[in-house]
Amino acid sequence: MTGVTGSTRRPLDPSHPDFTELTALEADLLLAVGGQGLLEEKLRSFFRSAIDEVIDTARSGRFFFSDLEKTEKTYLGTKFEILLRDWLQVPRGLRLDLLIGGREVDVKSTTVGHGWMIPPEAIDQFCILLRVNEHDAKCAVGLVRARAEYLSAGDNRDAKKTITAANRAHIWWLVQDFTYTRNFWSIVSAEDRHEIMAMKGGTQRLATLFERYQEIAISRVQIAAVAQQDDFMKRIRRNGGARDLLAPKGIAILYSETDRALMHQLGLRFGFREFLSVHSKSDDHYRILKAAGHID
Repeated sequence: MTGVTGSTRRPLDPSHPDFTELTALEADLLLAVGGQGLLEEKLRSFFRSAIDEVIDTARSGRFFFSDLEKTEKTYLGTKFEILLRDWLQVPRGLRLDLLIGGREVDVKSTTVGHGWMIPPEAIDQFCILLRVNEHDAKCAVGLVRARAEYLSAGDNRDAKKTITAANRAHIWWLVQDFTYTRNFWSIVSAEDRHEIMAMKGGTQRLATLFERYQEIAISRVQIAAVAQQDDFMKRIRRNGGARDLLAPKGIAILYSETDRALMHQLGLRFGFREFLSVHSKSDDHYRILKAAGHID
């Protein structure tokens, strides 16, 4: 099965010993998120938001994953787990990270290839595997029962093992090589970044950003960093915000939480809690944006 954005879902063969249980786990997980389509839409922003929150541009002055300390990169695994539990609206398990459909499930993530570390308590248990490549903005989400025979023989000092290369064939993939929202600052030129951030007033900074970089999803966290004000949403709205500066130019600022249906109608690609700007490409688009009050 191919996902709505070209990512590949790869279930296990029905003859696999874990097939029945992982089929049920996937069904419960997709029920919690609203289906494969919504899973993929949310994934576009899931990793972006988590990484941006740890980078914390507004307070740290940093812009990139590479700016993080080693301990912060390690903490990202915990951040993913917390956000995933909130997304699925499931409780913690008694022994493992999540309780999904009555099953204890551990969450394991890696930002360096396939290095999922399986602790002793998760051996022979169900795991959700997350893989993130921030350089290429690609991710993967898989399910596995971490059977002892799938794991490396050697332990690290915490008695954790890894899934061996040969045994990655036992992973049930919900998505692979899925493109999530790229770090906006990796698209912006260094000159533009310095110029925008040096401007006085959050409204002007946001208006300039949205005018220069259209149809590019930008996380709410990054918007807050550009605005550099607690009431950053006010700097976007009408009645004195960036929308007032751009609407006469035919440029609309859209937000996924309030304009989702309109954004789908225009064929835009975005995740949850993301902004993007768009200029009408046709008379139809112009009428749609004007009728919604986004352009003058």
